[in-house]
Amino acid sequence: MDTRTRITRCGALFGAITALAAPAWAQEPTSEEVIIVTSLRTETEQDRQPARVDIIEREEIELSGAASLADALRALPGLSLVQSGPTGSQTSVFLRGTNSKHALALFDGLRLNDPSSASGGFDFGADLIGDVERVELVRGPLSSLYGSDAIGGVINILPRRGSGPARAYGELALGDFETTRLLLGLSGGNERGDLNLSLESLRTDGFNVTPERMAFAGSEDDGAEFITLSANGARALGGGWSVDVLARLRASEVEFDTFSGGASGFQRADDPDLRTKSGQSVLALGVTREAGALRSRLRVTQVDSELEAFNAGGLTDNYEGERRIVQLLNSWRPAAPGVLADPVISFGAEFQNEDILTDTAFNAPLSVDEHASAVFAAGQARLSDQLDLSGSLRLDAYDAFGSSLTGHIGAVYRLPVLDARLTASYGTAFKAPSLSERFASSASTLPNPDLEPEQSRTFELGLDARLPVAGGEGVQAGVRVFRTEIDDLIENVFDFTSSTGTNRNIGEAEIDGVELFASWTVTAQLTLSADYAYIDAVNALTGDRLLRRPEHSWAARAEWRPTDRTALRLAWRSIGERRDVLYDDAGFFDTADGVLGSHDIVDLGGSIDATERLQLFASLSNLFDQTYEQPAAFAGAPRALMVGLRLR
Repeated sequence: MDTRTRITRCGALFGAITALAAPAWAQEPTSEEVIIVTSLRTETEQDRQPARVDIIEREEIELSGAASLADALRALPGLSLVQSGPTGSQTSVFLRGTNSKHALALFDGLRLNDPSSASGGFDFGADLIGDVERVELVRGPLSSLYGSDAIGGVINILPRRGSGPARAYGELALGDFETTRLLLGLSGGNERGDLNLSLESLRTDGFNVTPERMAFAGSEDDGAEFITLSANGARALGGGWSVDVLARLRASEVEFDTFSGGASGFQRADDPDLRTKSGQSVLALGVTREAGALRSRLRVTQVDSELEAFNAGGLTDNYEGERRIVQLLNSWRPAAPGVLADPVISFGAEFQNEDILTDTAFNAPLSVDEHASAVFAAGQARLSDQLDLSGSLRLDAYDAFGSSLTGHIGAVYRLPVLDARLTASYGTAFKAPSLSERFASSASTLPNPDLEPEQSRTFELGLDARLPVAGGEGVQAGVRVFRTEIDDLIENVFDFTSSTGTNRNIGEAEIDGVELFASWTVTAQLTLSADYAYIDAVNALTGDRLLRRPEHSWAARAEWRPTDRTALRLAWRSIGERRDVLYDDAGFFDTADGVLGSHDIVDLGGSIDATERLQLFASLSNLFDQTYEQPAAFAGAPRALMVGLRLR
């Protein structure tokens, strides 16, 4: 589907959303409860979940100065974020040592992973977050709720919702590298309906992504442009019925450099002629019925993704993916039967069709689609004041390789005397082979339509406790220990006799990890927090460490609010050594098994409320202008200052 069609469809939905919620705009605000929705596919208390859930709230996004999803995520230890250049560049996320394709991205619960990409993963670098209220990261296997891809975890991006009288909001920010960011929005709602509309853009000249150490680094900066249109609304129809609509359209254009340049034509080098254009549209229509303890929602969604690569103005590669899903989601909160208290049961069914069209420089054109369906059920209940149990089960059925059954069980045991929680869980997950992995072909690549899903098993133990200290509210600290085993990993096997490669299920991985985290509210004005992650991710067949996954990573943050109108945030993150593919200072390939050195980054952010609604803010990223590469052969972002105004 071309961009014009996407804009037309989104424009029609924007109009429908506005009409849907318009009668609510002059009403008084109502209270809104903060809830966790990702870990059970329905509202539930965070402390009843055995999984570790990290939440990035709107307030934290604004104080940090994060403009993109990658900016917001990069400070989380145990999450290795690899970005090949400035904002908008291809960005992979390695959750708990798993592969980048093992992280499932959602927008308001809707699957974003691109079916037309080589591995079916998601590019975390292309999304702006002005229309985002919060991000929930659930670590660990969640295929028993969401199906394929959720081996390492799920990142659910939750949009802003309208509440209160209709008001405008926005941001205007200027910064280094000729960067300009603009956000305009309108929001409002009450018990009869709600509406949120936003338009966001970002333009930057960027920086040169070829490291200065390389002989043919050149001096041409690699810039980027983005635009995102977003709208969502809901309307109560009476009798327990309501309807909701969501539309989101984003487009970007990003410049990058080559590995086929220099004097030899085989070197990492500056190249002013390379760029990509990408776009994604998310459209959803839902109808909800609430009847007593049962809430049912039928939702029809379509997610379209497109990526085009250009060289000297000519189109070289084109990837188009379309996913259509019909979901029936139910949430039931029955009266407590017997010894069970506060039971919550969610269950549902999904029907999905994926369609891809690719035309690239080195592969034969490919057009293929696939149908899949699934049913799932999940629940949690409190057996006593101390014990919560939860579990989920899902059956996915695909046209090509049959069915995949995944499950998850967990327990939370409270120790009131120690103000602590013990958690334990075990879960299975899978990653379906992408359409490209099965059917792509070229002169040196043979298709393998018989690929099977990658399968994983994860066991996790945890302890959270509040430790008494002098002053403040004590230190909230925790530890998680986990082990993940993955079988049938898809790897390309090259046959030197026929000079062809074929994808096969031959790989195995073993991942052991420890996560430590602590937060201390020293005073009402000062909060300190720290995190550490140890990840031992190895190839189970060879014993080699997996690429781009640091063994050690740290992060620390301090937030200080000296007055009711001012706030400061200081953040430090340290990424330890990791294996990577290295290139020497001449830009030539050096080794596929090198060690990339560690680096430390310090960021500073702050804001001042000039009035009740007008805020001045600034952010200084990479405060000490650290030179680093993440990944190897791609320059990390240098120091950059952004200043702006925010209408709240």
